[in-house]
Amino acid sequence: MSYPTPRHNGAIDGMRALAVIAVIVFHANGSLLPGGFTGVDLFFVVSGFVISQSLASRPSDRLSSYLLDFYRRRVLRLLPALLLVLMATFVLSALFMPRAWRNEQFDQTGLGALVGAGNIVLAWQDGDYFSPGADLNPFLHTWTLGVEEQFYLLFPLVFFAWLRGRHRYAMARWLLPVLALASLALAAYQTTASPTQAFYLLPARLWELAAGALLYQQLATRDAAAHWQRWAMPGLALVLVGFAFAPELPFPFPGAAGTVVGTLMLLVAAASTPEDRPHALLRLLRWAPLAYIGRLSYSLYLWHWPVLVLLRWTYGMQGMALWAYPVLLLALASASYHWVECPIRHARAGHRGHPGKVLAVALAAVVASGASAWGIIQYSEHLSLSTTRDGYMWRAQRHPAWMPVESIDAPSLSGRSLFVAGDSHAAAYRTMVTMAARQFDLQLRMDERGGCGIANLLRASSAECIAYRDQVLAKIEREARPGDIVLLASLRMQELRGLDWSAGDAVVFRQLREARTLADATAAEADAEAVLSRLQALGVHVVMDAPMPVFKSAAYRCSDPFNRMNPACAGGLGVSRAEMEALRAPQMALLDKLAARYPALHVWDPLPLLCQATTCTAMDGEQPLFFDQDHLSGHGNRVLLPDFDRLLLEIGEAPR
Repeated sequence: MSYPTPRHNGAIDGMRALAVIAVIVFHANGSLLPGGFTGVDLFFVVSGFVISQSLASRPSDRLSSYLLDFYRRRVLRLLPALLLVLMATFVLSALFMPRAWRNEQFDQTGLGALVGAGNIVLAWQDGDYFSPGADLNPFLHTWTLGVEEQFYLLFPLVFFAWLRGRHRYAMARWLLPVLALASLALAAYQTTASPTQAFYLLPARLWELAAGALLYQQLATRDAAAHWQRWAMPGLALVLVGFAFAPELPFPFPGAAGTVVGTLMLLVAAASTPEDRPHALLRLLRWAPLAYIGRLSYSLYLWHWPVLVLLRWTYGMQGMALWAYPVLLLALASASYHWVECPIRHARAGHRGHPGKVLAVALAAVVASGASAWGIIQYSEHLSLSTTRDGYMWRAQRHPAWMPVESIDAPSLSGRSLFVAGDSHAAAYRTMVTMAARQFDLQLRMDERGGCGIANLLRASSAECIAYRDQVLAKIEREARPGDIVLLASLRMQELRGLDWSAGDAVVFRQLREARTLADATAAEADAEAVLSRLQALGVHVVMDAPMPVFKSAAYRCSDPFNRMNPACAGGLGVSRAEMEALRAPQMALLDKLAARYPALHVWDPLPLLCQATTCTAMDGEQPLFFDQDHLSGHGNRVLLPDFDRLLLEIGEAPR
């Protein structure tokens, strides 16, 4: 049985429009449409249905020609606009996004998206789709494209088997249903066991795309019934409920089930509607403006996220940006659709030439784009318009080996080892400790794990961090000699980021002080003693840094003319020194108690060097003392180096 070229169904364009509008509104302001992200699930079901239509309309006796023709059409349809948006995003990100620790993850996502693997990269990174900071990754949205592109590698083979063998072989008929059920079972298991992988990866999402394909197979083998139009209203209701309310159920299963079922009902109604007597709701979905947005949906989806993220990094989503964003987005999507998507998709050269040649050109374009993206990443500091492009000042990197340091004559320190361990704040001392090690001829050994402070002085450590702590201590016990120095550096202050300051600074700081309970204090003391008792037994000197200032806003995000108006910078880069002293008073009292109990402990307090008489600021004039809200910058490391040298000299003079 052969199938004619499918007629264009305006109702499906309307469904695509609903999906992309829901996703855009959710991403712009999730409180307006808490479940708007389920528009992606609508897309998946529609895609499975439409791709089946497309595959059925071009039957072939040879699998090779069938696949080549399919991939040629997919490449012409999807690749040009995708490469355009990805390359524009790489360039604009290099210009306006300051380099930070997250940028490496962003770059990996973008490079993965070039080869249809953005979702795979995201699945194995820290955090998930809803994690804080995920909304700053300009390539985050490419996960859906990765799912679909990977589906395209498998599905044509399955559909060809159904198309050619369904009348003779039961397996040809049952292959897709079995795969869909297996995917559904995996989604049910993985949503709880590995939620990030379930969300991003094809195996737990295949059932959604397969649902649309299975619906097409059913409709293709039987005549549509006019009463199926009645499914339009309940189907739309299910979809809209999914948009309006964030699912409390685990996602993607069973959280996406309602949207998938509603989309299937809408597709059934659209497929069964006579041209001359359409259902009123389907007439609405065919409404010309809505159908046009549906035709733009691919370009809208591609552009909406990087434009939104770049606004978040710069001016912020406020004031005129709220009005300019939809206008700019519609203009970019229209230009992309009319000047890139359509001309290349319908170009004679693309359809008359051998599919292999088209795919070869596509591969060359991907390779060239990948090489260009890599070059942009490598030279981002040279392209950047941000003051943070000066990595020497902003980032706490290891002091380059070629850059000289002034040696300090201290024979008593020469040859000793300096162990540095803790959370990311230990890593933020890299410049200082690297320079000090070279000055005193120390052997530097660093070990850090983000989020796992050692003796944080605030509360008990998590089980994961206790395991890391014990691993570090065991390493020091194996390698350290009496007289060696151990610097334990950690975040030892409550963070100020993300707090509601509307009640006033005094109220918030009081709440932070009161939030630390007696149980927290007791656990923090026991945690610190567990560390110090083991280290003192080794005969080493232990240095713990006292709590340093923390800030409401990140210096690297708020130091350029194009981002100083951002709401993320409203807290400013200064904070009252008196509030800082009061906030850290319990930790300082605990340090005094521990120093009296453990002679091996040296308390080093950088705060007086980083704060003025009444104010602590993240900036030293035009130079940064801090990179973000609480991590030192490269310049901040150099400001502290002389005092750290003084401490090392005192340790060198102490008896071993």
